[in-house]
Amino acid sequence: MRSLLVCTILSLVPGTASSGGIEWQASYELALTKAKAENKVVFVAVNMDGERANERMVREVYRDKVITKLAGETINLVSSNNTHGSGKTCSRFGSISCVEHRQVDVQVRGNVLAPDADGFVIAPQHVFLAPDGSPILSVPYGVTEAELEWCFVTALRSVDEDLTLKMSSKARPPARLVMDGVFEGAGGESSQPLTREEALELIKELKKGRAGGMQEKIKQLATADEPEAREFLTSILRAGRGGGGRRGGGRGGEDRRGELLRWIGAHSPPSYWEVAAEFLNAGEEELRAEAVVAMEQLGSPDSLREVSGRVGKEKDPQIKKNLYRALGAVGSDDSRARATLLKRARDGRDELLQANALLGLGTLAPDEDIDDFLRETVAEEEESAQVAALLAIGLTRNAEWIEYLDELPKDPTLRRRAKAIEVSLGVLKGAPLSTMEVTVMAAGSDQIPRERIFGGSVRRTGGKPDKGKRPPAGGEDDASEDGDNAAGNL
Repeated sequence: MRSLLVCTILSLVPGTASSGGIEWQASYELALTKAKAENKVVFVAVNMDGERANERMVREVYRDKVITKLAGETINLVSSNNTHGSGKTCSRFGSISCVEHRQVDVQVRGNVLAPDADGFVIAPQHVFLAPDGSPILSVPYGVTEAELEWCFVTALRSVDEDLTLKMSSKARPPARLVMDGVFEGAGGESSQPLTREEALELIKELKKGRAGGMQEKIKQLATADEPEAREFLTSILRAGRGGGGRRGGGRGGEDRRGELLRWIGAHSPPSYWEVAAEFLNAGEEELRAEAVVAMEQLGSPDSLREVSGRVGKEKDPQIKKNLYRALGAVGSDDSRARATLLKRARDGRDELLQANALLGLGTLAPDEDIDDFLRETVAEEEESAQVAALLAIGLTRNAEWIEYLDELPKDPTLRRRAKAIEVSLGVLKGAPLSTMEVTVMAAGSDQIPRERIFGGSVRRTGGKPDKGKRPPAGGEDDASEDGDNAAGNL
């Protein structure tokens, strides 16, 4: 593989469409044969029609100049079961025919992906394969250009450790990154995508009370990135209901609003932060807590002003500690968010708030001041602060921290500290974030799980210890800009 790709990558302007986009291969079998012969990475893009995140991948991400340049170094396959026009060349993807990308879809489902029991797979989804066909890494759901850049460079360097390729300053690992495996299943019926027409029709049915399985239908509607869907779900929550027919809340029923807000945080597009924000001032503490954690998981930069404005006003420490976590998620590149978190993390008078501010630092973009502060905290603070700082290091997904953690003294009497080092090292070396969940929840005194960040089932293929070092990574972002929760029987 050529090792001089790129330095030009850093000079390209992200977001600019190339003339032709990614060149796709017509055959799965021939692509793998070529990859093995030329020692190249295979990039697999799973896509479907009629859903915003999928449309954005085709319209913007696959035509980004940085991405198309990187894709010139890989062998590329697109998996789609849809048909686009009757011409010899597919009008959606170009360079191949619809018959060919439909055949690729069959092969990818059978040999690469892990469909659920009903045959559904997540789309969009991206998998990078080694020359022997084994997964290097994969990401379910939508990704931004910066996240896909990180994936390309990481995959390329895993095959060619001499590749002189640097990431741009914006490149960052996706929150749902899976190393050495693929995400298994598709989230069940409620996670299946809706087109705009289907979403509007479902709203009509729900308004008339004709939708059987009300709770599941409401959850399914919450995956639609449509303003009408957000408005309808907000009205349900305002009315004191969370779906579910007779047991769905309202007068005389079970209040399931907290359950619905939790579902939104885990599965809805980032635009649903507006729905969650409605309940930051709710009278019930449970709803307020669910709303804050939902906004953290949705991770929309558009909600930064709302979250940052609440941090200074909030009096309840259980809510405030979650606001610090949310601030890190939605303000990853914001200097004021960074300053707020650093100030709180330096203040040891409130152990709970300090620990959660430290955890919030782990989701910010790379910064030397933060790195220095985390090292100082590990060296000088009490064990609880050390644990939070060590976990923040794991949350950065920055492999440059591995040597630092490996060299830390292991004091067997400080069991929580030792565990934090263990799980953070595991993630930095490729383990899924789910391996950190229990330890992070304990450090942050969390009552609400963060399924979008830590959840998910992974089909793993075993490690690849001799693939070379992964490049430095930025902070994580637990949601991409568009709806990222589609799953379809393509």
